[in-house]
Amino acid sequence: MGAGRFWSAVLVILLTITIARSTSTVHWVDGIEVITLIALLGAVLMGALAVTPVRDPIALGAGFVLSPVAAYVGAWPQIHDRHPADVPSLQLVGTWWQRIIDGSASQDPSFYLVLICLLMWVTCAWLSWCVLRWRKPMLGLIPGAAAFATNVLNVPQDQNGYVLAMIVLTLALLLWTNYTGSIAGAMRASVKLTGDARWDFWESGLVAMAGLVVLCILLPPLSTADRTLDVESGLFSSWAQLQSRLSHPGIFGNTGASTGVTGFTTDVKLSGSLQRTRDPVFTYTIIGDYAGPRYFRGVSETQTLAGEWRYPDTQGGVSQIVGKNGIYQLAEDYEKLAVAGVQVRMLRPPSGSTGVVFYPGQLLKVDRVTMGEQVPLPAVDPTSFYSIDRLNSVQPTTSAGLYNATVEYSTATTTELQAAGTVYPDWLAQYARLPNRGYRPQAVIDRIHTLAQSIVDSSGAKTPYDMASAIEQYFRNPANFTYSLDAKTPAGDDPIDYFLFQSNKGYCEFFATAMGDMLRSLGIPTRLVNGFGPGTYDTTVNAFVVRGEDAHTWVEVYFPNYGWIPFEPTADSQGVYNSITRGQTGTNPCLRDAGCDGTGLSGGTVIAATPSDGLGRGHLDDPGSAVGPGGIHVGALDATALTRIGAIFLALLLLLLVVASRYLRPRTVMSVWRRTLTLASLAGAQRRPGETPLELGRRLERTFPETAEPVSNLAKGFVVAAYAPPEVASTSRASIMEAWSALRPMLLRRALSRLRRIKP
Repeated sequence: MGAGRFWSAVLVILLTITIARSTSTVHWVDGIEVITLIALLGAVLMGALAVTPVRDPIALGAGFVLSPVAAYVGAWPQIHDRHPADVPSLQLVGTWWQRIIDGSASQDPSFYLVLICLLMWVTCAWLSWCVLRWRKPMLGLIPGAAAFATNVLNVPQDQNGYVLAMIVLTLALLLWTNYTGSIAGAMRASVKLTGDARWDFWESGLVAMAGLVVLCILLPPLSTADRTLDVESGLFSSWAQLQSRLSHPGIFGNTGASTGVTGFTTDVKLSGSLQRTRDPVFTYTIIGDYAGPRYFRGVSETQTLAGEWRYPDTQGGVSQIVGKNGIYQLAEDYEKLAVAGVQVRMLRPPSGSTGVVFYPGQLLKVDRVTMGEQVPLPAVDPTSFYSIDRLNSVQPTTSAGLYNATVEYSTATTTELQAAGTVYPDWLAQYARLPNRGYRPQAVIDRIHTLAQSIVDSSGAKTPYDMASAIEQYFRNPANFTYSLDAKTPAGDDPIDYFLFQSNKGYCEFFATAMGDMLRSLGIPTRLVNGFGPGTYDTTVNAFVVRGEDAHTWVEVYFPNYGWIPFEPTADSQGVYNSITRGQTGTNPCLRDAGCDGTGLSGGTVIAATPSDGLGRGHLDDPGSAVGPGGIHVGALDATALTRIGAIFLALLLLLLVVASRYLRPRTVMSVWRRTLTLASLAGAQRRPGETPLELGRRLERTFPETAEPVSNLAKGFVVAAYAPPEVASTSRASIMEAWSALRPMLLRRALSRLRRIKP
């Protein structure tokens, strides 16, 4: 373990723990906690082989052979739990090979756990071998860095500490390996290195490490926002958006294509079976007192064509750019509105819709330059907004990063909505009917209308609100329909016809489309909205986290004087999407009817929800704990804040060490003499009045005998440099610097020893 290998091994072990714990934190599959032990075993085994005289092929072969064994043993509890009939034997290899061939392994979490265990073993064993045997840390770090980057890019939550540790440990390993390699090379070449040569090396390393830590504090993931994406235009913004698309291909829906996974799209796709994606999209906290439904709208679906609801071509509609915190004023003034806000941190904009800004309720303003879009409406002022059907970020051109939106939500009660009447403005005519052709076969539309009428008649509903509520409850009744991501439609069948009258199962797009079709068939103005549901509260970030699986479609119905009111026909088994309660105003609402303006809410207090016991996803906030703009609890510090504080402290410590190093390595003869006087004074031998350099040197020799030779050389050299002719004085500098290099550590030890003795 000589030649610096001990500290190299320590750094390898710390890097191994960092990579494994980062991967475990992401929690790709159940049982993943075992990978830390697997990674350590791989690193220790290959590290032990690296420092022994075992030949490379034998050592690497042993590590390769043991890797699948270690992965299998580590994943065995999960394998046994999912496959109780599996028995460890050679036949099990054939069994799993068959599962891989028929595709069942791709749906098996225990199989992925085996692969992750295998990856961790190979990654950390390779790192240990490359560092301790081949002395090539960059080569060893490649697979580990790739695995770590995968974690941070996909799930950046809870990764701040690991990012900081990875940066510091990687740079420390590179510096240490380079330093020990340089020393070994100098010794082989019989080159004598001065003490300052070593100091120069480490000083440069400390500066580089401090600079890197500071950079990490300013940029993601240690920072609270991705500042690269905040650049309004230019190369960096384009590069960041390109990286975002390349890092997550196909995770979220692209317009006009079925992805086979849950995610946001600008069209309602009835595409059969879907798979859940848990990739975080954005986090949010509530500003003020928001009691409306936590549905984050993306686009309004108003066009019915080819069996689907779609966001139409907006040519001929209203498109207007509004400045930062500019007010979006609608042409119609609605009653019973409350004002609140939401702070959104967009982590990963949906692919194909990276510019869409998501917000709940009806938009009032947002602290970005944005462009509002409204679909074409007949018989209206072509320059006024009657609805914001899509909001796009202009500066920056992507929705990524932090933004505050001030929104309005309806507090109208059930009674008020029932009494709203049916005097609709002319521009709503297109929302109250289904097209005669180009949407569904007329026979299917007739069946949908007949079913809607029978539901309304059986419930005794007379008003549009009662009709919408009756149809909503019909779909939410578990005796009628079941929520399922497996919603395949036989070839040739209409998806909604099959959903309503045969399968009776589907996901939100099926429920919302069917309810929208029914309401329009009854002449009730209706539209669909694509966006995201409420997400799940995460205590580690003090905010709600919205993921790809939270992408959602719901129904909105227009009521005179009150505007568009949301309805929720989808009921899943987990209780995420509940019926929307009417008349909610919260505990301290900002009501427009009471004269509350609310336009200053973007600078207000951010309220982070703390879930009450027994409440699942989608419940209302508990406004009991305030957090600041950076997401830090008032009166408490979260892990992100503590990590940033630790990073700042580390950077300051490194810079302090650099300053101390620079002070102890003066460049001029006079600076050397001043440092000598300072250290001698700290060591207890202060210069006396009128004492010459030679006299001081002799006294130091008597006081500190171990310094006799360097202090004598230094004093004599200084006398020559100070009093001899210039051509003679210049020849003494080299001897003074060499004497100072030898004297410096001796005086430092004396000074530290004296400080320890006088310490109270």
